[in-house]
Amino acid sequence: MKLLISITMINNSRTLALLLTFLILAAIKLPAQVPIVKLSNEFNVPGDGFDKLLQLRNGNTCYLHFGQKSGLEVAMYNRQRELLNHDTLNPQRWNSTDLDNTEIDAIYQINGQPVVFLQQIVKDTPNLYRLVLDPNNGHILKEDKLGELPSIRLRTMYSNNNVASHDCYVEKDTRSDYYAVAFFNGTEIQYGDDPKKRITIQHYSPDHKLINTGYYYMQDSAYNYFSYINMAVQDKSHIYLATVGFNGKRKSGESSSKVVFSVLSPDSVTFSNHVIAYTGNYSQVSGLVKVVPAYKEVRLLIHVPDEKRSGNSGTILNIFTEDGKLRKHPILTNPELSKNVAINLNYKDDYSGIPQNWIINDDGSSTIMWETLSFFKQGNNQISNLHTNMGDAGVAELDTTGREDVTWSLNKYQVVTGVAQPFFQHRRSKSEWVFRNKIAALNLSPYVSYDFINKPDVTFMLFNDYLQYLDSGGADKTKKPLKFADDASFVCYRYLDKRIERLYIFGMPEVSKRYSCILGASDYNEGSHTYATILLTRKGTVKTAALAWIEF
Repeated sequence: MKLLISITMINNSRTLALLLTFLILAAIKLPAQVPIVKLSNEFNVPGDGFDKLLQLRNGNTCYLHFGQKSGLEVAMYNRQRELLNHDTLNPQRWNSTDLDNTEIDAIYQINGQPVVFLQQIVKDTPNLYRLVLDPNNGHILKEDKLGELPSIRLRTMYSNNNVASHDCYVEKDTRSDYYAVAFFNGTEIQYGDDPKKRITIQHYSPDHKLINTGYYYMQDSAYNYFSYINMAVQDKSHIYLATVGFNGKRKSGESSSKVVFSVLSPDSVTFSNHVIAYTGNYSQVSGLVKVVPAYKEVRLLIHVPDEKRSGNSGTILNIFTEDGKLRKHPILTNPELSKNVAINLNYKDDYSGIPQNWIINDDGSSTIMWETLSFFKQGNNQISNLHTNMGDAGVAELDTTGREDVTWSLNKYQVVTGVAQPFFQHRRSKSEWVFRNKIAALNLSPYVSYDFINKPDVTFMLFNDYLQYLDSGGADKTKKPLKFADDASFVCYRYLDKRIERLYIFGMPEVSKRYSCILGASDYNEGSHTYATILLTRKGTVKTAALAWIEF
């Protein structure tokens, strides 16, 4: 904005006051559209392991690093982005030196505290631990073992592309700090097993008190095995659970599997179950459950690979009453997003993406993040021969019925070792992570996909890409996938007033100077519109790291 004013034209104090007010308001509005960056002091680039940031309610930022050699390190930064404390924790129950047998099931801020849920295999038995940390210094306030599962050596049940879940799951209410822990015993039924206690769900209050324990099974024994889809917690009242029910052998005249939607009330220890009739023989189902209090509804978004075909995304929005009765189940299509990619990305065909995250608003409208995924095999190594191409991104705002409203798109091309499942962004945002079989040089998953930030007046999409594709004058026009973190450069696209602009928040990357961000470590504070991440800077052969707070 350019404003040319002659001071000689201002001939009274009232005019001057009005002018100053206008200039102040303009100055306040502009930074809301141009990201402002604050960096911490530099530190050594994190070693192998896992990293996560949490922007706490007291204004501090908690940085967790799980290292193969160092164990669990915690650094706490204050509101001024200064380092307050840095310690290596020494838990008494969870063995922090055995990360190869550890997986992170969730990291949440609960009651203003960083809370870490860890699953560790001890003598072939999965144990689930909870660490509650002090939000002021990162020290351990409370450490508990919440439960365990049967031995991993027992045979897991497979049938018609469905796998009985044998794992622990943790989900938190998005509107409160109540949360639930599910213990899924998916091994083959053993003699003497109690089928009514094979799957247990614990419901906790914000102060980490157990308020209810529920048992999940089919009262009519229609299905013996279940594949976990997702779970949602509604404050202290209800838990909603979506699964695929199936049997080891198909009964004559019956479908091999169906999706089951279940409700646990606060005055009950058993779930009420609702088998979704149209889902016969569904397999490899993934999805998310969301509560919509304004409509007294619960919604389940599922993705079914076998249902994906031309004009059909394979993604279905199921709308239930609070007591679990299905009202309707529209299939999501992407006509507006297909128009968007035709205009902005030169698509000749319709957009065909996989859902990666789904954010629902209090009024029932929502935002769904899509990404094109394709899979291939390369090499003979059984650990690293499976790969996933993570391609162009599409984002759509949906109205309360699931129809598209506003859409965005982004051209990108990344490849990761392993198979990236649908709802990758959701699992990454809650810090699900498995340390086993992680090859450091090939571990690109914390850097790939993208992050999406939407404000009322402006939208941002953040990702890492090759420098040569960010430079419009590059000679190589054949886009190749980003494969290694050291090659990445961070970029931000701003969508404002139907215009797309590329921003280099940390400076223009060059051949000898790169900036990349660990998206998997990031945390967005919607209240302050601040995105906290880990910035990796490479100048020549010198690599450094710093925390970055980006105010949008």
